[in-house]
Amino acid sequence: MIGKTVGSIVGEKKIQDLITVPASAMVSEAVATMSQKGVGAILIRNKTRDGAIEGIFTERDLMTRVVNAGKDPKGTPMGAVMSPQVRRVESATSIENALSLMVVHGYRHLVVEDAGRITGIISLRDLMAAMVVPDAPIAHEGRVGVTRARAEDTLRVVAAVKPGTNPER
Repeated sequence: MIGKTVGSIVGEKKIQDLITVPASAMVSEAVATMSQKGVGAILIRNKTRDGAIEGIFTERDLMTRVVNAGKDPKGTPMGAVMSPQVRRVESATSIENALSLMVVHGYRHLVVEDAGRITGIISLRDLMAAMVVPDAPIAHEGRVGVTRARAEDTLRVVAAVKPGTNPER
């Protein structure tokens, strides 16, 4: 529902563990972990500096930087193909502000922090689901109308934050 924070979205996720691999891990290891955990992104931790986050590796990185580039996943370290720019937001950030940031800059994942401590990752899909799926159960006969109305509201929010669009369409 609109009005929630990204921290509340992280708190509602089924996976509460922060999934990470070191930069020295091979792509094949990271992909196996992503597949096992059912996630589309994994954080890359630095083993030498208190486990600081060095980057993020996503399904898109796998497709463009490994598969399309013809690299061997078993011989390519994560440090060579990760995205070093990890965008972070505070847990108190609203869904609307996070969505705006993601749309304007083309991010699909954001790291969520609470007073400098990483609490999780949210995806564009997480935000869209939070905006469309109702908080309270709806009677079966009302579900289609409510879901359609929430989807239309979500599309208006996305159109409002996307540069060069008219939110009234």
